[in-house]
Amino acid sequence: MAELAERRDAEERGTLDIRTRAIERLAERAVLETPGTVAHRGSLRGLIGGSAPSAHVSTSGPGVRVVLDVAATYPADIGRIAAEVRDHVLRRAADLSGVGVTTVDVTVHLVSPDEAATPRRVQ
Repeated sequence: MAELAERRDAEERGTLDIRTRAIERLAERAVLETPGTVAHRGSLRGLIGGSAPSAHVSTSGPGVRVVLDVAATYPADIGRIAAEVRDHVLRRAADLSGVGVTTVDVTVHLVSPDEAATPRRVQ
């Protein structure tokens, strides 16, 4: 009997539940894969939540909506960056999670080059 249960098709075994936090992490990672974006860790808590990229995911039925705060260094073409982030996050989050991302809202915040976070090195 155990062999029979193992052979059932994936559709018969159950469902995959991707948590919203996992999709937020995937979206934040996809933002940093997009040219022109930078990680920002600052004290602008009231303006951009303290760090960028920052994602908030909400689900409605089968679709997912992602709201992003993104940082780019000044000067930057924010229209191009926002469009590229939106398109890249739509593809990557859906590919990696298997969940249909229907909407990606992007807000780009400009920061000075010296405000961009530098990657930490382990010593």
